Amino acid sequence: MRAARVRATSPNGTPYAFPNNVAPSSAIEIHSDIPKPQISQPGELLIQVKASTVFRDNLEWNELYPPNHALLGNDFAGIVVAVHSSEQDFRIGDHVYGMAHANRGGTWAEYAIVTSSEASKKPANLSWEEAAALPGSALTADQALFVHAGLETPAQQQPAKRILITGASGGIGMYLVQFAVAAGHHVVGATSSTERNGAFLRSIGAHEVVEYGDFATLDNKFDLVVDSVGDPVLAECWGVVKDDGTLVSFDACSWGYIEEHERKGISKGKEGVRALYFIAEPSRVSMGRISEHVLKGTVKGRVLKTVALNDVREAYESVHSRGIGHGKIVVVP
Repeated sequence: MRAARVRATSPNGTPYAFPNNVAPSSAIEIHSDIPKPQISQPGELLIQVKASTVFRDNLEWNELYPPNHALLGNDFAGIVVAVHSSEQDFRIGDHVYGMAHANRGGTWAEYAIVTSSEASKKPANLSWEEAAALPGSALTADQALFVHAGLETPAQQQPAKRILITGASGGIGMYLVQFAVAAGHHVVGATSSTERNGAFLRSIGAHEVVEYGDFATLDNKFDLVVDSVGDPVLAECWGVVKDDGTLVSFDACSWGYIEEHERKGISKGKEGVRALYFIAEPSRVSMGRISEHVLKGTVKGRVLKTVALNDVREAYESVHSRGIGHGKIVVVP
């Protein structure tokens, strides 16, 4: 089986590790002799991977390094080709999509083991590529807003909140904007360039668009700020969140930001802010909400381009470039 893996050590023999010696993109290798995974316990599904995606921080997840040794790739869309004898929810031939847990991954491959809690039935109106482009980004957005920030879902009555989203035109930010607008809130999308991203953000529902350099000019502060880019933008977010508001971040490089910002005095005077950091986890509840959006036609997977597995290293490098477009780079094994 063909699959992508990260070389364990640098050319000089130093083991890669998180956070002090993260592997570079040159450590991504494609192997053609990887054993095809086998189901070993209840709840597992073997899928033929039809599509996966590239995350901007794929190599910055600590689960990739010792002692976990997770494999690359988490988003998936594919066909169930084997199930455990006790499986009740899925059967061979089902078309599924979802996100494999960070501590395992393995979807940059021809076949992968996922669990029934990670998989959902793929809506028929999504292509394989569109389906793969959704889970990781949309799950993170859904959980940031409705699980961690505590917003109520669109079906519930609630007063509208004023919400600022940084990195609003990015792979996760675009779903944060759409989900928050659909839930009835006033959404301001923050971006590095309104010239480049302003029209796109308004097209997906943002009520206002600002650049990061304009934060100091904002008169009204925000009930909720969701950051998807990290410092130095994250540090500026303390100045625009209400004293009793909520600040959420999930960027891999922002791990520990609450303690660091307190130590540096960045968050001084904002002791009443509920600041938190989280890592998205597979959730059929979240995927259910996402599938509802898809079936209604209010959200779909945005595919920037599709690449073959052999080109995944170059694809990973390209996601770090500004202005490449709006959507996910999809990997087809």
